[in-house]
Amino acid sequence: LGASLTLLLYRWWVRGIKPPHTGLEMSAALLAVWALVNIFFSTDWQTSLIFYRRFFLFSAIWVVAAVITTERRRLLLLVFSVMGALGIALYGEILLVVQNGSLFGRRFAAMSNPMTSGSLLMMMLVVGLGFILSRGHQWRFRIALSTLMVPLFLGVVLTLTRSALLGLLGGVGVMVLLSHRRWFLIFLTVLAVALVLVVTMGDSFLPPLVYKRLSFDYLLTGTNTTARLEMWQGGWEMIKSHPLTGVGDRSLESIAPQYYGDSETLYFGHLHSNFVHMAVIWGIPGLLLGLFFMIQPIVLIVRNWLELARETEPSPYLVGWVLAASGLWMGFMLAGFTEWYFGDAETMLIYLAFLGAALGQRAGAGNAEIGES
Repeated sequence: LGASLTLLLYRWWVRGIKPPHTGLEMSAALLAVWALVNIFFSTDWQTSLIFYRRFFLFSAIWVVAAVITTERRRLLLLVFSVMGALGIALYGEILLVVQNGSLFGRRFAAMSNPMTSGSLLMMMLVVGLGFILSRGHQWRFRIALSTLMVPLFLGVVLTLTRSALLGLLGGVGVMVLLSHRRWFLIFLTVLAVALVLVVTMGDSFLPPLVYKRLSFDYLLTGTNTTARLEMWQGGWEMIKSHPLTGVGDRSLESIAPQYYGDSETLYFGHLHSNFVHMAVIWGIPGLLLGLFFMIQPIVLIVRNWLELARETEPSPYLVGWVLAASGLWMGFMLAGFTEWYFGDAETMLIYLAFLGAALGQRAGAGNAEIGES
């Protein structure tokens, strides 16, 4: 990413080829400037200065937008992304069988912890389904891609990460609504029936480890749920103490005992929620700027989608990336309610890069020039 960014800046300063315009420039800049100013008010400014490197990942939007400018490159990005995720999924699933004698002996964590593994596989699965649902592709392409999605879906399930599963359902729902509106009611009906079956009869057909994670009782009273509620209550106390500037972009593990819990509480460096954590580290203004940056992509994506819908023969792989980005956005937003994915470098990098693939086509002639050079 650093090498690509260097080349992008070289082309801009030396050759006069501007980076592509994606529409996210203003919201990204405002959040980055606020976080920079906020370092001076942080309760741990040294760590905040180090953590400011998170904004380096934002460059993935413009790097990918500058490179993925032709149908061939859009296809290559899809192919390499799917193959990478497929390799990880199959490796992790085989490892589970070898080590435990069963796929459901423990949670999938082949590349990272289950939370990160779940988010990454979920996002790639959403992207694949977006191309399957988008128009302009031959049936052989859809069948082949659908086959490759099976191990990815199994991988998401095996992570037992409920935020990723929620993101998957929400992402698919948005893509169906945009691409096959008549199917949306069917999707909701099937989803409702499936949820009822899991809640009422899940213990009879789901593996015990899966049913435990998805059972209604565990969702309401499980340790993960109660711990998050306790964290968010503590986060609210932090916000009340530092409403304008927050406590600073830092690890919260050392200061959390001042706001919630007791001697038996397990503290983390973050609060398992994009929105709560943003308000805590950057204050209410930082939360509002963060929401601006996080909500703006769907406005741009839908606008691009509507523009492509009016074209008689739109580029199939561009259509695929725009539709996939709509599901990706919803998946990231929903999963972020209960996880600090905005601060998870792997998840954030892939999310931002794929946004660039969907929004880069708005760069016009300048983008095409970069793509051909």
